[in-house]
Amino acid sequence: MKILIIDDEKMARENCRMVLSRIDIRDLDVREADSVPGALKEIEAFNPDLLLLDIQLHDKSGFDILQSIAPRYIPTIFITAYNNFALKAFEVSALDYLLKPFDPLELTNAILKAHKRIQNERIMDQLEVFRLQFKNAESKRIVLNTADTLHIVDVDDITYCLADGAYTHFFFVDRKEIMVSKTLAHFESIINSNRFIRTHQSYLVNMRHVTQFDKRNGGFLILPHGIEIPVSTRKKEEVLAHFKTSYQ
Repeated sequence: MKILIIDDEKMARENCRMVLSRIDIRDLDVREADSVPGALKEIEAFNPDLLLLDIQLHDKSGFDILQSIAPRYIPTIFITAYNNFALKAFEVSALDYLLKPFDPLELTNAILKAHKRIQNERIMDQLEVFRLQFKNAESKRIVLNTADTLHIVDVDDITYCLADGAYTHFFFVDRKEIMVSKTLAHFESIINSNRFIRTHQSYLVNMRHVTQFDKRNGGFLILPHGIEIPVSTRKKEEVLAHFKTSYQ
C-alpha cells in the first residue's frame, strides 16, 4: 500500500511515519508533502492508495487538494488540529477524522481499517472484471470503475481510448466520455481484442469505427464526428495489414 502524508509541520509528518513504521503491512511505501502544490505533484507521480491529510496547509487547505484531483477519489484520513471540519470531511467521503495530538493506536486502527477496505475494493474490482469481461466472443463487456460508479460497458461501443498519465479516457459511440484511474496498458491487456489496435503510444482504437485512413503526414485514422487519431510510424504497417485482412 502506498501512503502519502500531507502536512506542513515536519514533526507531524515524523509522528505519522513513526506509527506507520510499527504497522505490519506488506510492501508499505510512504512519501511526504508539505504543501498543496507539492501534494498534487506527489499524487501524480506516486499514485497513492491512501492520504493522511492535514486541513491547514500554509495559506491553503487539504480540501483544495481533493477538489483539484476530482473526480478522482483517493481514500483519505484527515489528521488535524481543527475539530470544526469533521462534517465537511465526511461529505468528501473521508475514512476517518483524527484530532492532533493523535493517539498512535487510534491512527494505527484507522490505517488498518483503510488497508482492509482498499484490499477488499481491489478484490471486488478484479472479480467484476473476471465476471463481466468477454462473456462471449461477439458481445464483450468490461467494468470501468470511477470514484462514484461501476460502469458496465460493451467493448464494441468504445470508439477509442486515450492515455493521460496514470489515467485512461474512454470515448464511446454516443460521444460519452469516462475517465478511469488506471493506465492504458492495463486496459489494453483486458480488452485483448483483434478489433483494437494501439495505433500510437497514447491511443487504443476500435478499428470497427474507423471510416478512413489518411496516409498523408505520417498517417492518421478518421472516426465518426471527424475525430482524427494519429498513427505512429512503427504501427503504420499493422494498421494497413488490418485493413487488408479485414476488408478484402
